[in-house]
Amino acid sequence: MHRQGLQAKQSHAQSMYPDPEASAAQVYSSVTGEQPNNSYDATTYDREDTADSADHDFLRDTGGNFEQDEQEFSDADSDYLDLQNDIAKFKDSVLKFRATQRGQDDASQEGRAEGHPPRRGRGRRGRGVNRSRGNIRGTIRGPNKAAEPTGDIKLRLSMAYAAFMNQKYEEARDVLEEIIRINAETHEAWMLLASIFKELGDTDNTLKAMIIASSLRPKDVSAWLHCVDIALEKSVEDRAGYVRSAHHCYSSAIRANPKSIEARMGKASLHLEEGNTGRAISGFEMVLKLSPHNLEVLRRLAEACIEHGTPEKAKTAYQEGIKYYRECFNNVDPPFGWSDLNVYVELLACSEQYHDAIRELKDTSRWLLGRETEKFWSRTDDDREWDSDDVRRISCADYVVGAFPLSTYGPGMPLELRVKLGLYRLYVGHVEEAMIHFQYLKSFSEANTIPDYADMFREVADALNQAAFHKQALDFYEAIQKVPELAVASACVAMGSCYLRIGVPEKAEACFQTAIQLEEDNFEARVQLAKFYEGLNQQERAFGYVNEAISLKRPPPIRLHRQQTDVDNISSSLEQPTKMSRKPRQRSHVKGHKRSRSAEWKTEEAYRAENLQRHYTTMVVEHDKMKLGDESSSRAWMISASHLIDDFRGCKTFYPWDKYVHFMGYSGSDLVQAQATLDTDLAAMANRISQSLGAEHPDSSKAPATGIPTDYRGMPFSTWLDIFLEYAVCLARSGSFRESYEICEAAKDAIVFYQSREDMFLIHICWCTCALIASDEETCVTVARFFMKDYQFTTDSYRMFGALNRLCQSPTSWYNSGPTQKYMLRQIKAMDFSLTDRSNQGKYFAEKGSYSAQDQHGQAIVNVDMDVSLLMLYGFILYSGTSYAYALNYFYRAYALDSSSSIVNLSIGLAYLHLSLKRQADNRQHIISQGLLFMFRYYNNRKQSERIQERQEAHYNIARAYHMLGLTNLAIAYYILVLSEAEQAGSMLEENVTTDAAYNIQSIYAATGNYTLARAVAEKWLVL
Repeated sequence: MHRQGLQAKQSHAQSMYPDPEASAAQVYSSVTGEQPNNSYDATTYDREDTADSADHDFLRDTGGNFEQDEQEFSDADSDYLDLQNDIAKFKDSVLKFRATQRGQDDASQEGRAEGHPPRRGRGRRGRGVNRSRGNIRGTIRGPNKAAEPTGDIKLRLSMAYAAFMNQKYEEARDVLEEIIRINAETHEAWMLLASIFKELGDTDNTLKAMIIASSLRPKDVSAWLHCVDIALEKSVEDRAGYVRSAHHCYSSAIRANPKSIEARMGKASLHLEEGNTGRAISGFEMVLKLSPHNLEVLRRLAEACIEHGTPEKAKTAYQEGIKYYRECFNNVDPPFGWSDLNVYVELLACSEQYHDAIRELKDTSRWLLGRETEKFWSRTDDDREWDSDDVRRISCADYVVGAFPLSTYGPGMPLELRVKLGLYRLYVGHVEEAMIHFQYLKSFSEANTIPDYADMFREVADALNQAAFHKQALDFYEAIQKVPELAVASACVAMGSCYLRIGVPEKAEACFQTAIQLEEDNFEARVQLAKFYEGLNQQERAFGYVNEAISLKRPPPIRLHRQQTDVDNISSSLEQPTKMSRKPRQRSHVKGHKRSRSAEWKTEEAYRAENLQRHYTTMVVEHDKMKLGDESSSRAWMISASHLIDDFRGCKTFYPWDKYVHFMGYSGSDLVQAQATLDTDLAAMANRISQSLGAEHPDSSKAPATGIPTDYRGMPFSTWLDIFLEYAVCLARSGSFRESYEICEAAKDAIVFYQSREDMFLIHICWCTCALIASDEETCVTVARFFMKDYQFTTDSYRMFGALNRLCQSPTSWYNSGPTQKYMLRQIKAMDFSLTDRSNQGKYFAEKGSYSAQDQHGQAIVNVDMDVSLLMLYGFILYSGTSYAYALNYFYRAYALDSSSSIVNLSIGLAYLHLSLKRQADNRQHIISQGLLFMFRYYNNRKQSERIQERQEAHYNIARAYHMLGLTNLAIAYYILVLSEAEQAGSMLEENVTTDAAYNIQSIYAATGNYTLARAVAEKWLVL
C-alpha cells in the first residue's frame, strides 16, 4: 500500500513538472529548427548503441544524473533550461571530438599492421568506469620497452663488433656514430662506444658514453654502479671533477632500486669524502634501516658522526648492534670483532665519557674472549682482570684460577685497546692503573718492534706530557727517537719542553736544535729557543730566533686581484731601480743561484714600466672628472688605481715579517704595541729583547735611521696614500664595501704608513667614511675604537664615536651592544683609577686601569680630570638600551661636573620621563616631577639663547615631552611657540623643526575632532 501510494505521487509529480531534458529539447528545436542529439541523455542512453562504451561512462560522469533533481525545478525556470541547453551542446561537441580521435587511432593501427613504426607522442589516457577520483591523472607508467633494432642497425652493429674485435677502433667508432645518427636510443651502440673509448684510454668519454647507455635502461642498477666505478677510478688530481657525475649515477641507481644498499652506501661514503658529514650521516642511517646492525655501515656512521661532532647518534646505533650480536654471536657473519670495539670506545672517548668507555671496553672484551659469565669483574674498580699474571687477580674472592685459559685475560686483549684503556684511566685520574698498561706497551720498546707501535708510543707520550708527567713521557719519546726514520720535529720540541720542566736545559737545547734540522720552517722550536736564550741572557741569539719565528708566523699580504701587474717605473725618473725596488717574482729555487739582468729580463722590465706609466697617466687625466662624479672617468681611474695599488702591495718590503723588529730602534714601542696581527707574547718578547740590545726611541740623542726611503716608484708615500684612500672611497660608492675595507686594511698594514700617526689617522677616517657609505654600523663602531684607543681621554675622540653612530643610517644594534658597553665601561674605570687615592685603588678596583695612549717618549698618557663627554657617551649607550635607571648614574656624574649644560639637563629629564612610562615604575608621579624639573632647567637655559634655532629647539622639546606624557593641552602651547618663532625668522632658519611641530599640532586637533583647526594648520605649514 505504501509503495503504491509513493508511485502514484511520483507519477503525479512527473505530470506536474515535465522532464527538464524534454524541456531543453523543445527549446533547442524552437531556436535552431533541428532535432537535438538525444545520445547525450544519460537516463535513456543505451550503451550498446555507441561505438565506444567509454563515451557512455564519460558522459555519465560529466552530465550527472538528473533523476534526483527533476522534481526540484519548474519548467518555467529559464535559467535552468539555458544551462541544460549549454550542457547539451558541450556533450555533442565532445562526442564528435572523440569520434575523430577513434578514427585517427584506427588509422594508426592500420599503419602499424603495414609495417610502419608507431608514432611516438603523448596520448590521452582512457577513462575507466571505476576510475578513482583521488588519482585523477591515472596510474604512473614506466618507460616504454625499447624497440627491437631494425635489420639495418643490426647489420651495422655486427660490422662495428667485427672492427672492434680486430682492434680497428676508429673504423668501429665511425660505424657506431652512424648508428647513433640513425637511432640515438640504440643501447648496444653506446655500450660498444664506451668500450672503444676505454681501450683508447679516454676515461672522460668512456664515462659519458656509459651514462648515456645507462640512461636508456634506467632500471639497471648495476649499469649505474659501473658508471660510478669509472668516475671514481681517476687519480686524486682529477677525482674532484668526477664527483658530481658519481653523485648523479648513485642517485639514478637509488631511483631504480630504492633498496639498493650498495648505491646508498656509496653515495653516503661520497658525501663523507667531500666533507658533507650531515648528508653522510643521513645516508648511513638509511642504509642501517635497510640492513640493520651492518658492521661496515656502523663503522662509516661512526666516522661521519665523529667528524660532524655528534657521536651520540653512532653510539646509540653501536649499542643496539652490540646487543644484537651478543644475542646471536655464533650465527652472524661477519661477527662483531676487536676493530668494531675499538670504534665504539673511540665514540665514547670523543664525547669525553671516559668512565663509560672503560666499562664498555672491559665488558665487551670479556664477552669477545668468551668469559661473559664472569660478571663479578664489573664490581672491581681497577683493571686487575687484564693483568698479564694472576698476582692481583687472586685477591678477588670470585676469581677461580684455571676456570678460563690465561690467554683470555690480559694477553687476550689487543695492545691497541690496552693502550686506550690506559689513556682513559689517565684522563680520569687513575694514574697507577694507567702506568700498568703503559708499562706493558713499554715492553715492546725494542728497536725492531717500535715501528709497528710508533703511533701508540707517540700518543702515550703526548698524553703523559699534557698531564704533566714529563719524566714518564720522555721514556716514550726517547723510544721513538731510537729509530731515525721515526724522528719528527714535533716530537723533538715536545722532548725539549719535557727536559726544561725537569731541569735539564742542555738536552732541551739539543732537542730544539734537532727539530729545526728536521724541519727548517718549524715555528715552535724557534720560539722555544728564543725563550731559552733570553732566560740565559743571550739576547743576540734570542733576537735572531725571534726574527725567524716572526718570519714564519706572518701571513702574506692580501691581494684583491688575481692578475698582478709588476711595474718598476711610473715616470721617466724611474728608469733606474730604487732602493725599495721589488725583486723579480720568478725566483730561482736553487740555492746559491743568482740571476743576472739579462736582455730578456730588461725587456720584461721595460714592458712593465711602460704598462705602469700608461696607468699613471690615465689616473692623472681622469682624476678631476672622477672627483666630479663622471661615471666613465671613475671607472677608468679605478682600473688604473687598482693596478698601481696591486703593485704597491706586492712589494714585500712594505709588508715585512720583521716589521716592528726592523724598525724597533726608530719608532719605539708604539709600533710594537700596535702590531696586532702577530702573536702578543712574541711581540712582547721582541720588545724586551730589542730594548735590551739598545734600541731607542726617536727622541734619543742618536741619529735616526736613514734606511727608510720617502718615495716608491718616484712618487712620495703621501701620494700613494692618497691613491689608496681615494680608491677605497670609490669602491665603497660603487657598492664594493668589503673590497674597500680590504684596501684600508692594506694601507694600515703597510709599514711606511704604519709608523706615521698622521697617516694612520687619515686611513681610519677613510675607513669610517666607507663604513658610513655602506651604512655598516658594526664597522663604524669597530674602527671608531681606534680614535678612543690612540687618543684616549680626548674629548673629541668620544664625540667622534657618537657622531659616527649618529650618521650611520642603520638601527642602533652595535652602538649599545654588549662589547661596546664593556669597552666604554673600561674607559671609565681607567679614568677613575688614576683619580683615586692609592689607598682606595685596591679597595674599589680589581685591576689597574687600561691606558692605551702613549706620548712621544712611549709613556702611557694618564688623565688628570674627568671627561664629561665620556660619562655622557656611556650614559647615552645605556639610555638607548632602555636602561634609564643606570644611565641616570652617569648623567648625574656629568651633572656634578657641569650643572649648567643644556644637554646634561635634557638627558636627565628625558631619562626620568621615559623611566616613568615603564610598567614597573615606583612612584610614577615623583619620577615625572623630577623629569620635568630638569626639563625646565634645560628650557630656561636654552630659551635665553640669541639663536632662533636653539629657542625653537627648547620649545619643541618641552612640547614633545608633554605630548609623550599625554598632556596635549600643555603641549599645544609650546608647539605654537615653535611656529611663532618660525614666523619671526622667515627663511633664515638653517635647522628647522617647524614642520614637525605643525604636524604634531594638526595630529592633536584631528584626534580631538577639531578638523577645522587641523586643516588650517596643515594648509598653512604643511603644504609645499
